[in-house]
Amino acid sequence: MPKTRLGGVLLLCLALWACSSGLGEAPLAQADREFANGNYLKAETLYESYLQANPQGDGRWDAWRQLVRISVTVTGNDKKAARLLEAMQLEYSEDSERFVDLSWQLAETYTRLHDWDKASETWQTLLDQGDLAPAQAAEVHWNLGKIHQYQGRYGMAKDAMLACLEQEGDQTPHARCMYELAQAYSLLKNRAQARVWLDRLLALPGLDPELHALGTYMLCEILEAEGQKAQARALLESIRQTYPNPLVIETRLRQLAE
Repeated sequence: MPKTRLGGVLLLCLALWACSSGLGEAPLAQADREFANGNYLKAETLYESYLQANPQGDGRWDAWRQLVRISVTVTGNDKKAARLLEAMQLEYSEDSERFVDLSWQLAETYTRLHDWDKASETWQTLLDQGDLAPAQAAEVHWNLGKIHQYQGRYGMAKDAMLACLEQEGDQTPHARCMYELAQAYSLLKNRAQARVWLDRLLALPGLDPELHALGTYMLCEILEAEGQKAQARALLESIRQTYPNPLVIETRLRQLAE
């Protein structure tokens, strides 16, 4: 066989070997290109094909993550995102860092789906794992408290918000927990404690204007219930520009004027 022909055959064999040895890598690279070009459904199919063809592939983590990203941000399919994250938890159960990251995403997804039982269980799993930064622990307690509140378990909501306030760290999650704690006490018909926590909330320096307005509005409702309509009106006037829904303020002011 002439050397030139032999060389060509060898090059062809090397090319075929390279393709076969990297089987599955080409679909992943193609999936990334399709995703970058905005062809998300095609990219989704390619990522799924990669996972099926490469049970031990180095790119599995990235492929899984892109599938979750497409489900959450492109197709808005939180149910599929939850299924994907559940499968990822099984695959990465021995990787503690990734497992915590997946649990956090899964807890947020269940919460968006209003699957309160699974959401509570997953948020609690994060607490049980430990190693959370104080701000993260505060966020978990806040989420648990909100779920308890949605389910009408106001006593448990109160306890979760108190646990949130026990965490050290940035003021923001604590301010939200103060507001929700006041809400829990209000729902428990304990106006005295609700007012205590609202006073503490509104005294915080640098409080977010919207949260300040929401806290002030709740305080107005307490004052009205206690017959202090003039003081309630004055506070409502003070949040005309900052309350999320100005029409609510106008309506309440008319009611208090009657």
